[in-house]
Amino acid sequence: MSGHIAIPLFRSAAAACFAVATLLPMAATADEFSPSATRHLEQAVQSQPDGSHLSRLSSLRLLRDPAMKDLFYKLLQHKDWLVQVHALLGLAEIEDDGRLDPWLVTQIDPMAREQAIANALDMELLDADTMLKILEWDHLESSNRLLLMAELQKQGRPIDEKILEGLANDNDLIIAAVASLLLARADDPGPLSNVSSRLSNASPSERNNVLQRLIEVIRIYEIAQATSWLDAMLDVENDDEDIAYWGTFTLMKLDPSVGRPHWNRLLGTSPSYRKRIMGALQFLEAGLAPDADARARVEADDDPLITLIMDTAEAVADDRTITTQVKELIDTGHPRVIDWTMRNARDLPADQAAEIYGYFIDLPETARRRSLEVAQRSQAISAMATLLEIAPEDALRRLREAEDDSMLQQTLLMGSLQSQHPELPATIASLRRIGSSRPDSLALLLLARKGDQLSPSDLQQLGRISAGGGQLNDTLQIQAAWLYLKHSDGLQAALVRLAPTD
Repeated sequence: MSGHIAIPLFRSAAAACFAVATLLPMAATADEFSPSATRHLEQAVQSQPDGSHLSRLSSLRLLRDPAMKDLFYKLLQHKDWLVQVHALLGLAEIEDDGRLDPWLVTQIDPMAREQAIANALDMELLDADTMLKILEWDHLESSNRLLLMAELQKQGRPIDEKILEGLANDNDLIIAAVASLLLARADDPGPLSNVSSRLSNASPSERNNVLQRLIEVIRIYEIAQATSWLDAMLDVENDDEDIAYWGTFTLMKLDPSVGRPHWNRLLGTSPSYRKRIMGALQFLEAGLAPDADARARVEADDDPLITLIMDTAEAVADDRTITTQVKELIDTGHPRVIDWTMRNARDLPADQAAEIYGYFIDLPETARRRSLEVAQRSQAISAMATLLEIAPEDALRRLREAEDDSMLQQTLLMGSLQSQHPELPATIASLRRIGSSRPDSLALLLLARKGDQLSPSDLQQLGRISAGGGQLNDTLQIQAAWLYLKHSDGLQAALVRLAPTD
C-alpha cells in the first residue's frame, strides 16, 4: 500500500520498459526507414490488443521532447482513457514549469482524470496553486476533490471544511470515510464515529475495501488524530490479514506505543517464518529500534536474515551509518528488503546513497546464476538512473570507465536512458562506437536526444535501429523512430498520417 489514493502506475512501468531487450532482424535499405518509423508511431497512438501502445507511449514520454506537444494534444481526445493519462502527463513533463495544466485536467475522461491527478502528485507535477485551480471547477469528482484537499491539508494550506462536511455524508462510503478522516485531522472527530456506524451495516467485502482505503489515507497523510479510531478498529477487525498487517504498521508509524500491542498479537505465540520476516520488516519500514522482546518474538537469534533486518532497523533508528548492513541485505536477494533499499537509500546522506546504488550496479557483474543476474541487472538499471540524480559525477565516471560493449556498459546506458542530465550527451559522445551492437545503439539514442545535427552515418544507423537493426526492443525502437524522423525532417509528415482516436 503505497503512493496516493489512486496508485500511480506509469513511472515504474516506464522504467521497466528498459529491463529486457530482444534481438530483431536488420532492415534492408535506407528507403524503408521512414515508413517503418512512421508505423512505430502509429502503433503507439492506436490501441493495441496487448496494450503495447501504452508502453510505447511511456517510452516516448521519457524523451521529454517539446516537439511532442501537438501529438499529446491530439491524444487527449483518444478513446482509450489510459492514453489520455499519458498525453496529459506528457504535456506537463515538457512544459518549462513542469506542471499539469489545470484546464486540460477538466477536459479528459473522469477515469483518466483520477489516474492523472494521482500520478501527477506522485511525480510532483502539481503545486498548491494548480491544485487550487482544479478545485475551482464545479464538476470535479468527489474522489478527486478529496485527493487534492488531502494534499493541500498535508501542506498546511487552508481547505473548505464545509465541503468536507457535505462529503462526510456522501452515499459512497469510501468518499464519506475519507472526508471524515480529513475532518478528524482538522480536529473534528465526530464524523469518524458515523463512519464506524455505517461500517457495521456494510457487507464484509465493502467493509474491508473501505478499511483498506482508510488505513492507506491515514498512513500516507500521517493523520495522527485518527490513531485512537484505528486502534479501536483493529481490536475488532483483526481477522483479515491485510487489514491487520497494514493497520498495525500504520499505528507503528504514528504511535509505536499504540501499535506495539497489535504487532504482538499479529505475530502470535508460534509465528510462521513468513510472519517472523514480516514482523521484522515492519520495524525496518517504520524506522523503529527493536527491543529485546521484539527480537525474541521474531526469534532473531535463530535466523541470519531476521537478525540482519532487526540490526538494520536499529541502526536506522539510531541514525547510524548503515551501508554495511544494507549491502548485506542486498546480498540476501530477498525481494522485500531489496524493495525497501531501492526506495529508501536515496534519502540517506549523499555518500551513503551513492555507495549503495553503486553496489547495486556492481552486483550483477559477480552473479553466479543466470536467474539471479537477470533480476540484479534490472535493479542495476534503476540504480544507475537514481545515481544520475543524486551523484551524477559518480554515475558519469562509471559510464566513461566501463569496458566497451560490455554488459556493464549496456546496463549503465539503459539506466541513462531514464535521465535528462545535461552532462550526459558529452559523456556519451566520448564513448567508442564502431558498430551496431546493443550498447552502440543505446549510445546513439542518447546522442540523438540532444538535438544537434547527426552525421549521415549516425542518421542512417538511427534509421536501422528504428527498423529493428539495433538489437533493441519495441519500446526503444519507437524512441529511435521518433528521433530518426525528427533528424531527417520527416516528423511533420509522419504526424499528419497518425489517427490517434482509434
